[in-house]
Amino acid sequence: MSNFIFIFLCLLLGMFFRIRKILPEGTAQVLNRFVIYIALPALTIRLLHQVSIGVAQLPAILMPWFLYLFGVVFFLWVQRFRPVSKKSLGALILTGSLGNTSFVGFPLLEALYGTSAISTGILVDQPGTFLVAGTLGILTASIFSSQTPSLKIIVQKVFLFPPFQAVLLSVFLRPIHFSPDFENILEKLAATLIPLSLVSVGFQLKFDREHIRRDWRLLVYGLGFKMILAPLLFSFLAIVCLKSHSREAEIVLVESAMAPMITAGIIATEYGLDAELASLMIGVGIPLSLITVPLWSHCISLWWS
Repeated sequence: MSNFIFIFLCLLLGMFFRIRKILPEGTAQVLNRFVIYIALPALTIRLLHQVSIGVAQLPAILMPWFLYLFGVVFFLWVQRFRPVSKKSLGALILTGSLGNTSFVGFPLLEALYGTSAISTGILVDQPGTFLVAGTLGILTASIFSSQTPSLKIIVQKVFLFPPFQAVLLSVFLRPIHFSPDFENILEKLAATLIPLSLVSVGFQLKFDREHIRRDWRLLVYGLGFKMILAPLLFSFLAIVCLKSHSREAEIVLVESAMAPMITAGIIATEYGLDAELASLMIGVGIPLSLITVPLWSHCISLWWS
C-alpha cells in the first residue's frame, strides 16, 4: 500500500510544483534528462548484469512490437467506420500503440511485484518499446505528416539513446565482476529513477475540458485499445499458448496494459500531428492506469490460478 501512496504523492507533487509555479517551466525536461542519462542507464546496467538473456526473455522483448502492429491494424479499422484527419489518426496510432513501460511502468511494477520485476520491465522497455518508438514510431509519424523518414536519423536516434547504450554495455560487462562499491554507486543512482520520473510525469499532466469534450470519442478508442483491448488480447493468447504460468509472463502482460508513452506524444508533436489529442491520451491515460493496471494484475493472477 505504501508503494501506491508513494506513486500518487510524487505525481501530486509534480502537479503542485507546476500549478504553484514553484519550479520553472522546463523542470520536466531537466528531470527527464537526468533520468534518461543517469538513473535509467545505472538501473539498466545493474539489473541486466545479473539477468541471463535467452529464448525465455523473447516474449518481453517482442510484446511491444506485436502491440504496435495490432494498434496499427485496429486504428486503421476504426478509420473505416469513423473517419478522422490524417494527423489525428497518426497521433492515435502512436499514443495508442506505445506503452509507458518505464516512467510509469517501473514504479507500478515495483509496487505490484517488487524491485526484481524491473529487470523484466527493462527488457520490455529498451529492446521493446523504445526501439519500436525509434523505428516504427518515427516511420509512422513521418508517413502521417507527409515527411520522408531518414534511415540514418532513425539509426542515430536509436543507438545514441543512453538507456539503449546501457543495454549494449551491460552485455559486454557481463563477464566482469562488479565490486560492492560499484554496485552501491549504481544502486544509489538507480534509486532516483522512480521519484524523479513520477514527479516529471505529474509536472506534465494537464487536463483541458474543451479538448476532452471535442475528442472524447477518439479518446475512448485510443485508451480503450491501449488499456483494455490490447491486454485482453495478449492475456487470451498467453493463457491459450502457455502451458504453465510464470511470473515473467505475468509482468509482460501487465506491461501491455500501461498508459500511453510520453515519448509517443513528443514524437507526435515534433512531426506536426494532432498534439492536443496526443496530450489528452497521455494526460487522461496515466492517472487512469494507476487504477486499471493493478486491476489487470489481479485479473491475470486469478485467470492463471
